[in-house]
Amino acid sequence: MPIDNSDFDPRLLGVLRAETDAIGDGLWFDAHTHIGFNDPDGRRATASEIIGGLDAAGQHRALVFAMHEPDGYAPANDRVLDAAQRSDGRLLALARISPHHDDAVAEARRCLRAGARGFKLHPRSDAFALPHPAVEHVVAIAAEGRMPVLFHAGRGIPHLGEAVVDLARRHPDARLILAHAGISDLSWIAAAAHDLPNLFFDTSWWMVSDLLALFTMVPPARILYASDMPYGPGLMSAFLFLRVSGAVGLGEAARREIAGAQLARLMDGEPARELGPAPGPAGIGARVIATERVMSYAATAVQLAFRGADPTEALALARVACRGRSDAPLADVLGFLDVTLAIAMEAFARQPERPAAIIPAALVAVTVAGTPHTGVPPAAM
Repeated sequence: MPIDNSDFDPRLLGVLRAETDAIGDGLWFDAHTHIGFNDPDGRRATASEIIGGLDAAGQHRALVFAMHEPDGYAPANDRVLDAAQRSDGRLLALARISPHHDDAVAEARRCLRAGARGFKLHPRSDAFALPHPAVEHVVAIAAEGRMPVLFHAGRGIPHLGEAVVDLARRHPDARLILAHAGISDLSWIAAAAHDLPNLFFDTSWWMVSDLLALFTMVPPARILYASDMPYGPGLMSAFLFLRVSGAVGLGEAARREIAGAQLARLMDGEPARELGPAPGPAGIGARVIATERVMSYAATAVQLAFRGADPTEALALARVACRGRSDAPLADVLGFLDVTLAIAMEAFARQPERPAAIIPAALVAVTVAGTPHTGVPPAAM
């Protein structure tokens, strides 16, 4: 499939759409999508496929940038810029910059003249450390136009958090976004988000415990919805965001801001709208050991499937954890989880050569198991 794991079982679609349809399609603005053809990880995506992914999720606009290009980014940036210009405003281009290239700063300025709206930096795949003098220049250029700089923020990037906080303090007009919920530094950097109005986190991540940490620790004004297409479908990403944000008690106004209104404001050069403090963990409710067991095993199954390994044992253990008395607390949630995990096992039985077939159903299970007090999704199967 052009967008990974977007081949949803029909029984899941009602569950996913019941959450996401509550926010109008004209408001959704995805902060994190890619196009490209040469990434060593084998992923491919065209602009039309990204727009198709937006349409499938009932969403309107997205920031888009190049995938990894081992031979340099100038041609890839030109393709992204051309795609944005042809998209009738649905795609806004970020120029991807590798600080290793001698012309990195010149490439940043060239792309801005050609219509780029900010920059993407990937310390891991482009193999650079922070701080870095070229990154300093790129952030300074972004600050001149009150533009975003999106940093990949997965594992294995030493000093990323410290460097980005320092850049945010010294370049207050740049909008610095840590992708993937800032998981590489979230345990400590969330406190900086309370003091830095130009430091943001996007939601392009799948592990519900990380997203719960993000939404409880970081003020909602600093969070931006993102999917990571083609690595994840927008419909699933939106379901994750809405389910988790609802679990921590965020209201409709804040969720609409996160879904796209805040990013639209930032891309227009306006300051972020403040939305109150981080809610803290109180809204999540008491721990439910039964659903935590399901979440742990289902998340293990997803990890195995991502790596092409057989996830059936982990799925079977997750289903066993669903079993209990019919009058047990949250029995309805456990029943929903069992049905969802059965869908995942059916998907693997149909395509044993493709373990990733389990991921849509297994991710729904992970998400619902991690937010049990929110109850069964309104369009249960």
